[in-house]
Amino acid sequence: MQFFVPTFVLLLSAASTASAFVPLSSPSSHHHQQQASKTFTRRNNGNLLQQSSSSAQGLNLSSRAEDSQSCLSEPSLKNPLTQLSEGYTRLTADHYLLMAFVQAGFLASSADMATQVLEGGTNPAIDFTHVAAMATVASTMSGAMNAVWLRQLEQAFPGTATKEVAAKTLIHAVILASLINSAYLVGVPLFGSYFTAIQNGAFHSLPPLDLSVVFAGWNMDEFLTLTKLEILMFIPYNTLAFKFVPPQVRPLTHAAVSATFNV
Repeated sequence: MQFFVPTFVLLLSAASTASAFVPLSSPSSHHHQQQASKTFTRRNNGNLLQQSSSSAQGLNLSSRAEDSQSCLSEPSLKNPLTQLSEGYTRLTADHYLLMAFVQAGFLASSADMATQVLEGGTNPAIDFTHVAAMATVASTMSGAMNAVWLRQLEQAFPGTATKEVAAKTLIHAVILASLINSAYLVGVPLFGSYFTAIQNGAFHSLPPLDLSVVFAGWNMDEFLTLTKLEILMFIPYNTLAFKFVPPQVRPLTHAAVSATFNV
């Protein structure tokens, strides 16, 4: 028993001595650990921010490249001729008959004034009543009515095959051209006399609406002359127009050829 007590005391003292050498976490070491953790977190956040910034820059560069390619493929400034063509196409699509009416009247009146200037020599005098009569017949017959007939022909014989082109050309030359030429022979002198009376204020002297007066300007010789010119000019033109000219543009080209025909 005397031996056991001193032994037990020695064991306790050894245990306390050993526990004194166990390293404990001091406040300063804990502070260093927190600083190291914060530094690591900041480095990770910096790397993430740098990666996100690089990704954003990459997306920005790619979007700029796409914008530059789109600018190269679709120029913001179009050719003025292209803009004019697109604008005319929209107008003829939205206002088909009105455009045919206006452009035929304008071209016919311009051609009639040019003809009077050429015939007048050095001191030409333009008869504007005749110009107005020519524009009236041209805008209604060569313009609006011809545009209606051209559209009906295209609906009846659609396409640009040889059979369809020949059918449309033959019908236009035999039937429609005869009506238009007769309208010029009748309408130009009739409207000319009406416009002259209106210009002079002589409303009481307006020609009566009698068939002999209305058809006074029509005669067979003039009609045959116009028919011959029609065969020489409009049959070749219609053959090409029904083959190559788009239907929306045909009233304009027909009015231009008609204006040349009237010179």
